[in-house]
Formats: sequence, C-alpha cells, structure tokens
Amino acid sequence: MKQLLQKAIPKLYGFYFNIISLFSKKKAAQLALEVFSTPRRGRILEHQATFLNTARQQRITSEDCLYMLYHWKGNGPTVLLNHGWESNAFRWKYLFDDLKKLDLNIIAVDGPAHGNSSGKLFTAIKYSKVIKSTIELYEPEIIISHSVGAMATIYNEYHHPSPSLKKLILLGGPNSLETIMQDYQKLLSFNNRVYNGLNATLKEKFGYEIEKFNAADFAVNIEADTLLLHAQQDAIVPCSASKAIAGRMKNATYIETQTGGHSLHTEENTKHILDFLSKA
Repeated sequence: MKQLLQKAIPKLYGFYFNIISLFSKKKAAQLALEVFSTPRRGRILEHQATFLNTARQQRITSEDCLYMLYHWKGNGPTVLLNHGWESNAFRWKYLFDDLKKLDLNIIAVDGPAHGNSSGKLFTAIKYSKVIKSTIELYEPEIIISHSVGAMATIYNEYHHPSPSLKKLILLGGPNSLETIMQDYQKLLSFNNRVYNGLNATLKEKFGYEIEKFNAADFAVNIEADTLLLHAQQDAIVPCSASKAIAGRMKNATYIETQTGGHSLHTEENTKHILDFLSKA
C-alpha cells in the first residue's frame, strides 16, 4: 500500500496542475515550480548532529535564508564542501578523516532548506548565492561539490569567478535543466501547457529558458584544475552529464568510476579525490 501511495501522489500533483492550467497557466506553473523546489528531506538526524557539532558553527545571511556553515580549522589550504539535493553537510563525513590528515581548513555548508539552514525552497541558483557568500568569506583554494551542488558551483563560477580557486572536484553533477524538467514532467504527468508555463516562469524569475540552462555552457571559463567523477551505475544522473561538462572545460580530467552509484561513497572514489588533491 505504501509503495502504491508513493507512485500515486506524484500523478495527483500532475492532475492538479493540469486542472489549474485550464484557468491559469501561470498559476499552474508557479505551483509546479514550488513543488519541484521543495526538498522532502535533508534535515539533520541525531547521529549526524553528533558529528556536525564537532565543528565551529556559524549562521550566515544569504538572500531570504539563514544558512549554516561548519568550520573545522586546519593549517593547510581551505576546502569548501557543497552537498547535493536532499542532503546536508554530514554527507562529507566519509571523506572527513582523509581531509583532516592533509591538515586542510575544512568548510562545509547546509544549502537553503537543507540541514540546519532555514527556508522551504531550494534551487541551484539560490544555492549558488550561498556558495558565493561562503567563497567571499573564506576564499577557498579547493571546492568539492556533489550533484546539484556541482551545478550550483559551476553556475557561481560563471557569474562570479573565484580568484582563490586552484582545484575543483565535481561529483556526479547534472548538466541539463531540460533533462531534469522533462523527467519531472514524466514523473508527474503534467501537460505541455504546464511545462510551457514553467519555461516562461523560469525565464521571468531567473533569466533563463529551460533548454538554455546547461552546466557545460557555464563551465567554459573555469580556469581551475578540475576533476569530474561519475559512476557508471549512477541511477540519478547519467555519466553523459559529466562528460558534457568536462568536454567544455579548459583543464578537466574526467574519470568514470566502477563503484559508488550517485553518492560515490567508496574507497575507489576517495582514492581518486586524494590523488587529485596531492597532485602538484
């Protein structure tokens, strides 16, 4: 019964959007965007809090939210860690001990509407503003970003290049908003009237039509030495996304890994990250 409900609920949303679009395409699109931008989970669990409480914590204002920043002081270069959708800064615990051994100055954030940050809505563009604020405060030489965190990082670097950035690691990052939105439409079964309304709403709100929002296009001017990791069996984002991004970058190394799925939490991928960080 639970599985049946989980499958039925998205279709009910789509049916509702279709009905609303008969009266107002704009209203239907706004509702569809709100549902799309609302994370269902990503809040801090008890066992996660135990780890995160070992950091110095700081709440920082960014637009309409207060986001949480975690700082583990080290004497080496500063590294900024950006999690993905429906996650939080705890997702980096698997990598934490190895980064501490390098004596890195570790900064991690909870994105808007995630973890201990405030807000209800989350988009890559909203997240990019959190990343921008953090970069301005700490001037990281290294950034490691996962999933939509990778897309937000690339978007920020396109609009606000970071002079301090020397090395960039992108893990399982998506490329095309059009692919994401088409999957969203398929999941909810809303009609093209709603989709076209979404396109118009995004253009009005963010300045981009759906088909023109591509991480690969934003990555072209990134100068930093970049590693892109993507697992062959990633069921969330296809390898072709990272390949497309790497193909447009000036100093990119693309590695297609055998393990890890979308999370990339395996020894194989940790080794690739550490090898890249140790490279002169």
